Amino acid sequence: MSDPILDNLNDTQREAVMHREGPLLVLAGAGSGKTRVLVHRVAHLVRDQGVPPWRILCVTFTNKAAGEMRERLHLLLGPLASDLWVFTFHAFGARFLRIEAGAGLPVAFPIYDADDQLRLAKSVLAEMGLAEDEAITPRAALSRIDRWKNDALLPEEVRVGEHDEEGQVATAAYARYQSALARAGAADFGDLVMYPLRLLEKDERLRDRWSDRFAHILVDEFQDTNPAQYRLVRLLCGPVPNLCVVGDDDQAIYRWRGADVANILGFDRDYRDARIVKLEQNYRSSRPILDAANAVISRAQWRRPKRLWTERDGGVPLALLVAQDEHEEGELIARAAKTARAQGIRWEEIAVLYRTNAQSRPLEAALREQGIPYVVVRGTSFYERAEVKDVAAYLRLALAPRSDLDLLRVVNRPPRGVGEKSVARLKAFALQRELSLFDALAELHRVADLTPKVTRALAQFRELIADLHARVANLEAGIAVQEVLENSQLLERLKLEGTDESVDRIENLMQFLAAAREFDEAQPRSPSRRDPEPPLARFLERIALLGEADAPTPEGRVALMTLHCAKGLEFEMVVISGLEEGILPYSRPWEREWQDETRAQLDEERRLCYVGMTRAKRALTLSLARRRMTYRDSGAGYRPQRPSRFLGDLPPELFGLPGARETRAAPPRLHRHPGAVESDPIIELDELDGWHAGRPPSSSFTVPPRRPPKQDASDLDLDQRPPEEKRLKPGDRVLHASLGEGTVTSCDSAGPDTKVSVAFHDWGEKRVLARFLRKA
Repeated sequence: MSDPILDNLNDTQREAVMHREGPLLVLAGAGSGKTRVLVHRVAHLVRDQGVPPWRILCVTFTNKAAGEMRERLHLLLGPLASDLWVFTFHAFGARFLRIEAGAGLPVAFPIYDADDQLRLAKSVLAEMGLAEDEAITPRAALSRIDRWKNDALLPEEVRVGEHDEEGQVATAAYARYQSALARAGAADFGDLVMYPLRLLEKDERLRDRWSDRFAHILVDEFQDTNPAQYRLVRLLCGPVPNLCVVGDDDQAIYRWRGADVANILGFDRDYRDARIVKLEQNYRSSRPILDAANAVISRAQWRRPKRLWTERDGGVPLALLVAQDEHEEGELIARAAKTARAQGIRWEEIAVLYRTNAQSRPLEAALREQGIPYVVVRGTSFYERAEVKDVAAYLRLALAPRSDLDLLRVVNRPPRGVGEKSVARLKAFALQRELSLFDALAELHRVADLTPKVTRALAQFRELIADLHARVANLEAGIAVQEVLENSQLLERLKLEGTDESVDRIENLMQFLAAAREFDEAQPRSPSRRDPEPPLARFLERIALLGEADAPTPEGRVALMTLHCAKGLEFEMVVISGLEEGILPYSRPWEREWQDETRAQLDEERRLCYVGMTRAKRALTLSLARRRMTYRDSGAGYRPQRPSRFLGDLPPELFGLPGARETRAAPPRLHRHPGAVESDPIIELDELDGWHAGRPPSSSFTVPPRRPPKQDASDLDLDQRPPEEKRLKPGDRVLHASLGEGTVTSCDSAGPDTKVSVAFHDWGEKRVLARFLRKA
């Protein structure tokens, strides 16, 4: 009889699943069955090792990943899976704080999402008398605050340099920011990890109780943990660390968010007796794709050696598209997508990845022009819509009336005749007396210069919030949303508008109501699960913690997204655009070269390229432009681009070109530039002329035209000049292998290596080498 837990695992997967006790590091390469190992290990612990499910904590980073784990565990364990603790880090932190009523927060505290945090930072800086264009912007202040929270530093513990004026302002803003959160009884994302960590560090009895609660802790995507998250996990493990961490240092791409790859690289230093299991067999990608990914990542300085491999034979070569500029790059990618569609790949199985969001504009234009359906995947935009956030603010006020941020959002939504000046007077009054705005509304008779009409409107608004707090806070999410829609008059006002836009907004509110009802229906009814917070609080927690990685993948449309957003996804065909120095690897305009101190950044760029490549299952296409609109100190303009050094890592055989030993046609010459790190060669632009893909070949969407073989120096008379009648001159009709027929408009000089401007019938005017042209 087959075993659903242990069968169909390869040897290394089974080794990780059946590990009994002690620390375990599972290095899981891309597409190697990481989630399968995690899920089957948990099931094995419960079924075969007799560990009670409520004593197992499994932590990951996205709601999508946590949901997938729960579904798989229910298939393997049935009802027992309901008692497992499967959370994101932030959801676990929220659960901990609600159970312990910790850090002075109420049980049903609201969680401020990214937009809320930015609005609060703006408000704090405004209180400090700082405009956005002065000492520090709200985003910069918030970035500093987030960094400090990732290190579990409270405002009074932050130390900045004597000459770091921005840091000093950010430190003062941090103190005010935390005070505002405390007044509202709210927490932001960073607090959900920092507060549990601080509570456990200072309270030994609390620490012992929680470490006794869990017999096994498993952490997914361990390479993405920040210092505070890792410290929290170590405290929860206690003195007997049955800790299993699963991750891939080659996919550590969130350094800018505070993730520290040293956590996974140094795990066996922290746990000397840790067992290390490597998952290197890939079940997703073809061999050429894996060879390309291995070639790029193998040059990273700081990594654990491993090499992805597959038992699948064959696989089509990679394709390389070389465009004159970003607009032609978009055209080539659109044509490649159309050819792939003709070969049977559905639109939703194609992804175009890029390093920066700014690259999407010409790509979108080209896809629209070609009539290709597409979607730009940026995140959970539904919950960012104004009318949805308005309802969410009312719901959070029902739970926590003293949340100033939410009160300010809806105090005049729908319109009540409360203008900005009246709100400013109310804020000044509350600030002077150190009151929340909700409490200040109870003393309207003391607020100067409010008209009777405004006073009545604000008093009615306070009564509405107090009534919602009394009646709605403990209801199920669906009922609570319906109560807010009816009592706030948001829905009624939209109905009265009667415009197409208002109809769309009403439909969005109905979708929000449906989401709340679906949430209620999906809640577990396990008698052993006693949730300290009401259903509404859990629903608001869920939508607050949604991130871009939780966005659904598109159906029937090509996906356009950043390389960061693509992590965790897979597609039949992947196009990575912008393989140019400064774009991938990315460097800011003022960073002229990669110095030793930025080597960690370059390693992360390699990992980002590796992640993009390993999203592809059957076909991988790389594209670049010879010139691109860029911004430098001298201003914006078109500038020549150098091909990415990552292209120089790839053997020509991966593109279906002959290797150096097989023919006299040498692979592209590798050159160094002054900013290149030692052993990181890149290809000069002139060497790519023969790689120009032009129109994708009809026989295969992945095979670019072969590069014309160069003659050996011994076969070529370097002093030979072409006869006068064979030299190209303006007006000559010529043919190019990829670009077709055109007319010469100008020539730099004579000879095969001269650059020629040609007006091609289908492609417009292009600059090409004369040796790739022949007279028509």
